[in-house]
Amino acid sequence: MKPITFGSCALFVTVGLVLAEVAIQRPAQSATRNAALQPVSTAVLSARQPAGGGSAQPKVSPQDPATITVAVHPMSAPVTSLVTQQFTATVTGTTNEAVKWSVDGISGGNSTVGVISTTGLYTPPATFVVGTHTITAISAANHAASGSATAYLVAYAGIYTNKNDNSRTGQDLQETVLTPTNVNVSSFGKLFSYPVDGGVQGQPLYVANVNIPTPLNGTAGYHNVVYFGTANDSVYAYDADGKVPAGPLWKASFIDPPTVVPVPGACLMISQPLDGITATGVINPTTNTIYVEVRTLEGQTTPCSGSYVHRLHALDITTGAEKFGGPVVIQASVPGTGSGSVGGELAFDPLHENSRPGMLLSQSAQDVNSVVYFATAGNQDWQPYHGWVLGYDSQTLAQKYVFCTTPNGIEGGIWQMGGGLAADANGNIFVSTGNGTADASTDFGVSVLELTPNNGNLTLAGYYTPSNYATLSQQDWDVTSGGVLLLPTQPGTYPNLLVAGGKEGTIYVVNRDNLGGYQQGANNIVQYIVGAIRASILGQKTPYGIYNTPSYFNGNVYIFGEEDYPKMFTLSNGLLPTKATSTGPTMLHSPDPIISANGTVNGIVWMLEWTPNPTLYAYNPSDLTQEYYDTNQDKARDQISTTPIIRVNPTVANGRVYVPAKGSVLVYGLLQ
Repeated sequence: MKPITFGSCALFVTVGLVLAEVAIQRPAQSATRNAALQPVSTAVLSARQPAGGGSAQPKVSPQDPATITVAVHPMSAPVTSLVTQQFTATVTGTTNEAVKWSVDGISGGNSTVGVISTTGLYTPPATFVVGTHTITAISAANHAASGSATAYLVAYAGIYTNKNDNSRTGQDLQETVLTPTNVNVSSFGKLFSYPVDGGVQGQPLYVANVNIPTPLNGTAGYHNVVYFGTANDSVYAYDADGKVPAGPLWKASFIDPPTVVPVPGACLMISQPLDGITATGVINPTTNTIYVEVRTLEGQTTPCSGSYVHRLHALDITTGAEKFGGPVVIQASVPGTGSGSVGGELAFDPLHENSRPGMLLSQSAQDVNSVVYFATAGNQDWQPYHGWVLGYDSQTLAQKYVFCTTPNGIEGGIWQMGGGLAADANGNIFVSTGNGTADASTDFGVSVLELTPNNGNLTLAGYYTPSNYATLSQQDWDVTSGGVLLLPTQPGTYPNLLVAGGKEGTIYVVNRDNLGGYQQGANNIVQYIVGAIRASILGQKTPYGIYNTPSYFNGNVYIFGEEDYPKMFTLSNGLLPTKATSTGPTMLHSPDPIISANGTVNGIVWMLEWTPNPTLYAYNPSDLTQEYYDTNQDKARDQISTTPIIRVNPTVANGRVYVPAKGSVLVYGLLQ
């Protein structure tokens, strides 16, 4: 396993109560930041030997106390309730490196502010209150010389699903570390990275305070953990704070070369070299389980020969071990005469189907257990394919629900540029579909659908098909290039709304209680907004439009179009304005808006531009003309990549931003 990349320096890291010396790499320093501190192990405070005292006593040269300095590393650190934090002190200007530690001016701390050992190990208080505490190291050689750091006590439990919640709002409202004040090039940047064995197409997931009993690297105990899958059919669990640089806490691989391999992209006519895990998984924090959909090629004897297999895996988030008798092979069929059917039966085709949307964990009143859902579309319109939504019992992995969008037609895939399937509190599921057959009867391509679990069946409860669906399908202007956002309850005539849109660039605001169906020459929806997002042009080879799921924060909807400027729309009485309320200054390629905030304050909208110059941006969510930070401001330290990366969402949690890149996942935060 390669070491985590950081720039070359020596760092002492303590995990639990063990202090170990490790070599790690940190990003190159720049003029915008002082040179990184070089922390060393801190001796227990002891009295200095007096000068003289016979030949057995070493002679100590006189030292000027005024030249003594103390620096504490890290300068800031997020601390969750069950994870300790090691601080180290570097003392210069004296040979006496001993220091005395305090918390908020209290020597050694106490049960209210947390305690710190004589070696600098900070343990948060049992009565955990979100806030900050000042960690101070005072020189034993000169009590007037001291250095300080900040411990941020954080309580965000985790991001368990794509875009943070089943409504797909994209907002983390418990971010208490990162603020508009400190997210700038002087105090925020790249900290470290995690090596991976393939492309990461799904959004990283995060869980705080996970008890890891037998880690592959590091020591047993509580860790904050970040999880992600790769195109090489691996799932990684890394220490989210970079405290275990030797490698992942655990790694699960689902291949066994040469008999079981990830599917080569060339076999699917796609540009990526491998196509293994593509969808964002989903975590059930109650059972400590992460669910992933895995694709493999098995028994290959000649290129692209063999069996193409999809499996649903349920893994223990503490060990990576399989749970509930898994994995299970994905199989399904429905009555139908559509493309690829045989004898009036249409079967799920593991070669032509690809699972791209983020997975969903949801439960209706009829479900004994929560249900794991995922959906599929084709590979670059390679026929035959259809849109499928499949649901499995989260505790038994038994298949419960099957729905096909075009059982008697063609296509109608669900891909949503990786955006997760949305669900309301009653377990109703909302998806968008791509080009394909639409007859307002059995086939629903180019539409927005509502699916309801009902007596063991996933039934169509409502749909909206744009009046110009024939043009959209002919031009390959998928509605499903964008995902579905469920708005919180709104004032006005229609309290339950969703926002969607696709390659055409039209924004659809739809009443979730009555999606509107199909109406020739008209659109029976709440709003049909043309021109607010850069629209595609008939005959143009590459469409513009929407390639993400809109986001929501503080009464605003964020929609970032393809080769368009980031745009924010302020809701008024349940309606969007027909023109953007605020527009950002930089043209982008439809990145997903990701929001961090502490309730309604200290909001930041993050966006990860994937091509041609991958860049992480941070903007004011109330005024998109105000940029707080971007990774181009200090390329030597913060650059993501010199070439395009996969279009994917970053994850913001407890003071860190996790960014999938090429061959690694990069981690940004307050500089240390």
